[in-house]
Amino acid sequence: MTSHRNRLFVALAAASVLVPVGTAAPAQAAPVRAHPASQVPAYLTVSTPVVGGLEIGPGSVPGGPFQQVTVRARPAIHTMQYPAPPAAVDFWVADVVPWNAQVSSRYLTVSWRNLRTGKSGRVNLRHWRTVARPGTDPARRYPASLPTAAVAPTGAGRVVATVSVMREQHRRPPVTISLVPGLVGIDVP
Repeated sequence: MTSHRNRLFVALAAASVLVPVGTAAPAQAAPVRAHPASQVPAYLTVSTPVVGGLEIGPGSVPGGPFQQVTVRARPAIHTMQYPAPPAAVDFWVADVVPWNAQVSSRYLTVSWRNLRTGKSGRVNLRHWRTVARPGTDPARRYPASLPTAAVAPTGAGRVVATVSVMREQHRRPPVTISLVPGLVGIDVP
């Protein structure tokens, strides 16, 4: 081992002597350029639009039927702690719409599955602002208690998620009103 180290040292010393020494042009700093979009990792943030369906009476959602709601996803931030928290995905609503009586009964369901482990789950999100209106109590409905962002403990691996628009019904279970559900795949490190 020592003979290999000695040979390496001699080779490096000889190479440094053989390098010509002279006047060189001053070094120019290369301009700093942002990474092109093709080199930015694709797993940073992904968007999935979901299109609500046609609803008939007694009222309509402001903006009309077939509205698009975008949910974004990215791997959740890892904290430096022991024991380390499980890998997770952060889901959030991109554009939160203003409160309306018809919107207040709607919410989004993000259903996810980790393809590597088989683990699955569901996260419900509100896609509208909560605003107290005189004479109304929007907090008495389930969607008003939901957050606009949530972290799902998916674990590491490829995660596939679908997003659906749900509507509460009086004395019945919620119904899916999505015409086109959103679908997204994300790789969680």
